[in-house]
This record gives sequence, C-alpha cells and structure tokens, in this order.
Amino acid sequence: MGEEILREDNGYITTISINRPEKRNALNADALFTMGDILTDLQKNDNIRVIVIRGAGDNVFCSGLDLSGSSESFFKEAIKGMEHCLANLIGYSRPIIAMVSGPALGAGLDIAVISDFRIASETARFGVPLVKLGRTYYYTAIHRLTSLLGVPVAKELLLMGSPIGAKRAMEIGLVNQVVPSGQLADTTYSLAKELAEENAPMAVRATKIMISRLTEQQGIDPRIEPELKALAEEANNSEDAREGVKAMLEKRKPKFTGR
Repeated sequence: MGEEILREDNGYITTISINRPEKRNALNADALFTMGDILTDLQKNDNIRVIVIRGAGDNVFCSGLDLSGSSESFFKEAIKGMEHCLANLIGYSRPIIAMVSGPALGAGLDIAVISDFRIASETARFGVPLVKLGRTYYYTAIHRLTSLLGVPVAKELLLMGSPIGAKRAMEIGLVNQVVPSGQLADTTYSLAKELAEENAPMAVRATKIMISRLTEQQGIDPRIEPELKALAEEANNSEDAREGVKAMLEKRKPKFTGR
C-alpha cells in the first residue's frame, strides 16, 4: 500500500509522489488513505515548511479516481479515502505546490486546485471528464473550482468535460507558471526553496491560515448541503453512471439514456 504514495524529505521540503504509473497515477482508496496519513504526520512536523505533490514519472500528474473496480462498495471506500486525503490537504497549514506534468483530471485537478501554487509543464492538461462517465464532481470540489476560476470558466470545465491544455490553463488563472518539460522540476523546487528558506515560516503559516479563514466566509451554506448531496447521489447512483464507467473500462462510447 505504502509504495503507491512515496514520501521524500529533503531539508525543509517534502515531496509526495503518486506512484501508480500502471494506472496513470489514478488514486484508489489505499493510496488516498496513505496520502492523508502522510499529511497528518507532516502537519505535526515543524521542520517541514513546503510540500511538493507530483506524479511519479514525467507523463501524468493524476488521472483521477481509479474506476477499475466499479462496485458500489468500491466507490464508497474511494470516497472515504478522498475525504480523508482532501481534508488533510485543505487543513495543511504550510505551502503546497502541485508540480503538474501531463494530465490532472478529476480528483487530480482537485488536488491541484487545493494546492497553493500550480506549476505546469507544457504537456499538462486539466479537466473534469465526469459528465462523460455519467457522474458528477463532488459539490465541495465544484465550489473550489468556481471560487478559483469564476463561474463561466468553471462551467466550461465541468459541463463540457473536455480537458484544456497548459496555455489555456494559464490564460484562465488555473496555473501560476507554464514552463518547458525539462525545466519543470527546477522551477518547482526553486519556488519551494524560496518559500522554505527565504520567508519566515511562522509568518507564512499565519498568512496561509488567515487567507483560508477569510475565504471560508464565502463557503457552502450548510442549509443547502442536503440538497447538494442528494443531487450528486441521484446522478452517481444512476444507470447512466454505471454505463459510463463500464463503457470506459470496455473502451467504447457510452450509451446514455437519462436514467
């Protein structure tokens, strides 16, 4: 289990690598719980000042949730793992940098959005293809995406379901920098080193927490959460949702019926 998520500490900087190249770095429940546990441990470690999240290899950041097991219990466990991982990402009080090479899709995009900085190579692609699988993005992820990019651009990603390239991602403010593939690591770790060594860690931590608290005031109204959950569950438990995943695994075009 632990080999699916790799941790490397180097001075003040920790690198977390999603290490499932055979699955295009798609995340299963075990990988998500492991990443969440690593983040829990890092939160207690005052020596670590910056986290870099990347995909193992140079071709994929993260292609989303691993949908190869399509049973209902599989999805429920994956969602639990995702909630554990994302809660620890959101609650982490020091800077996080997403180093994106290749696709960042679905859950991979959400991890990048939660990160404080996104450095992308020219090969990076970003998208939420879930409507093409008959499923919905989780409402908290929708909220994060619309908060970051604004409603019109978020609709482009969420309703179309087609990935955008690095240039378009830069235009809409999704990424901080786009660099040639050969410069991605140097650029990312140069930023990480500056954050870790040239800025006062207590001031950086306090500033990040203040930004989080201030933006939370425009968060999701608890009064509408039951409605949001019901909408997502209705779509994600539908015949179309089962057909979408089945068609993807069988490498064919899905036949949606609206049921």
